[in-house]
Parts: sequence; C-alpha cells; structure tokens
Amino acid sequence: MAGTSLERRSSAGDDEPHGTEVARVQSGAVASYNPDAPSEEWGWHGSWSQMAPRGSRILLWVGCIGIFLLILGPQESNVENWWLAALGSLMAIWLVWREVHLRKERARRP
Repeated sequence: MAGTSLERRSSAGDDEPHGTEVARVQSGAVASYNPDAPSEEWGWHGSWSQMAPRGSRILLWVGCIGIFLLILGPQESNVENWWLAALGSLMAIWLVWREVHLRKERARRP
C-alpha cells in the first residue's frame, strides 16, 4: 500500500510532530462463499426490516391505505369493493398484531 495514508511512516526523518503516525491495517479473515447468498460477495446482504424496521412498517401501512383507496375506483359491482375491504382489513389486522407482538417482545428483553 505504498503511497497511501495507511502506510507506516518511517521514523528516520523526524520532521513530523509526534502522534501523526498511522498504523498498518491488517486485512481480516477471508470470507467463505455461501451459494445460498451470492450477493454477499459484492454488497450488503440482509432484509429491509433489518435496515429500516420502522420504514418497512410505514411502507406496509401505505400499501394498506392504498388498498382501501382502490375502493373509490370505477367498479361495476360491489364484489371488488368487498374483496378490497377484506384484504385491506386483514392486512391492517396483521400489522396491528405484529406491532403488539414486537412491543411485547421488547418489554420482555432486559
């Protein structure tokens, strides 16, 4: 790593003030290849809920509201409205249950 700031500077020419030396960085262990998750080689590998747990809940609530807004569309019969209301209600019930479950789990942790 010649010519970089990570290179250990020699103490032969003491022109620089003390404490400005940069220690050499040791590379870590080589990660083994996981065929189930090939994206680990080139980037972040995880789920949206790990990266932004609050953001995933917000997006799910936006989707739930979007389902209810579809009821305002130009349906010819009320069958579509009943299906949309049922799907939106099930989604809202699931989101509330999940939030209650997460809060109970957080309360149990020390």
